[in-house]
Amino acid sequence: MAEVRYRLPNEVATQLQISPSTLRRWSKEFSSFLSDAAGRPHDEDEGKISHRRYTDEDLEILMTIKGLLTEGMTYPQVANRLDVLHPYRTDASVLFDDDEDPVTTLGPSLQDSPYVPAMTVLADTLHTVADGQQLLLGSQQANRELLTVVLQDNFNLKQENAKLRDRMLELERDLISTRRREDTQRRNLEARLRRVEEKLRPPEPDPTQNRRSGCLGRILGF
Repeated sequence: MAEVRYRLPNEVATQLQISPSTLRRWSKEFSSFLSDAAGRPHDEDEGKISHRRYTDEDLEILMTIKGLLTEGMTYPQVANRLDVLHPYRTDASVLFDDDEDPVTTLGPSLQDSPYVPAMTVLADTLHTVADGQQLLLGSQQANRELLTVVLQDNFNLKQENAKLRDRMLELERDLISTRRREDTQRRNLEARLRRVEEKLRPPEPDPTQNRRSGCLGRILGF
């Protein structure tokens, strides 16, 4: 009879990428789908407690459980799905036939079951889907964060544009006021220049006075 290879809990938890406490909980919740060494390690007759050990079949079932839980199923839903995937699995019992080696009788084991390849593909598919969902969720979160940044930048730009428009209007008002003051100063300066020119301009000679001076000069012999 081929020797059964058992795995330690830490080894199984590492392969499944879960904590040991999560592995213990799954082993208790789904003990009916696991081997006695994995799901029911208690020796009720002697009152002793043995450590859990997991076979390769237990590991495959636990991988399926992880994939189903990753899809968002509850524990009862996972149990129902396992009932469908393993309809013939029964509790282990050891039969002794005279001097022959003890034979462990199970329902069709996972190793000998024709469903093993399909179950392996299903578990891999579930893991792939779960990884894809995680990547999608991460991408959606990154897009939400980017959208938040863009909206904040857009809001800041609107505020800056409003401030810039207000500043431009203020500059236009200042420019108009400056032009008006310059026009007023220019007109005042032109008026003052005209007054100064008028004061500096020599008076024009009186033609009548010139004629009188000429006649008198002729009479007096000038």
